[in-house]
Amino acid sequence: MKITAKNLIKNYTKKNAPEVNVLKGINLEIPSGTKASLTGPSGAGKSTLIHILGLMDKPTSGEIFIDGEKINNYGNLRLSKMRKDYIGFVFQFHYLLSDFNVLENILMPVWDKKSEKIKRADELLEMTGLSNRKHHLPSELSGGEQQRVALARALINNPKILFADEPTGNLDRKTGTMIENLMFGLCTELKTTLLVVTHNQDVANLADRQLKMVDGQIL
Repeated sequence: MKITAKNLIKNYTKKNAPEVNVLKGINLEIPSGTKASLTGPSGAGKSTLIHILGLMDKPTSGEIFIDGEKINNYGNLRLSKMRKDYIGFVFQFHYLLSDFNVLENILMPVWDKKSEKIKRADELLEMTGLSNRKHHLPSELSGGEQQRVALARALINNPKILFADEPTGNLDRKTGTMIENLMFGLCTELKTTLLVVTHNQDVANLADRQLKMVDGQIL
């Protein structure tokens, strides 16, 4: 799926405080199947941008198109369905549910049809090298294994777009490199559009297209 943003602006207002301008007219286009990276200093607005592109937040003004379809006026229910059906997320922290095992955590986004998705979950467990850990709890896994579970969970519904926000920021370099290569490899195999936010230039170099953000704007 292609992602297009036109003149995205995001302002935050707080009582008795000056308005904060986070996004200052973002224009970008990421073609379907492209793996793109987004770098820039802390506070540049990177996370805000992918939260808006991922339909978790709304811009103050500007337009967002998914495969050419303008989604700005969609209601919350329709946006939720689009997120569920087409979009996956991987964050810096894995956000696994501690009382559920690996398989159950992967199935969480499709819990209403989990019996139909078990085969797909097993395939992802194989792809991520976690087949022998499927019945373990998150507390029994290493940091890298937990993040691999988070990646498998993000891909359980075969999303057309994957957003990753510093997905290896909490990992050591060796483990992080393994997760990054796995994520880019799976997105290539599944033809998934990828936008990854990172401070690591080595990660950015894995992308087909590199974007840099400074002070709320893309250079």
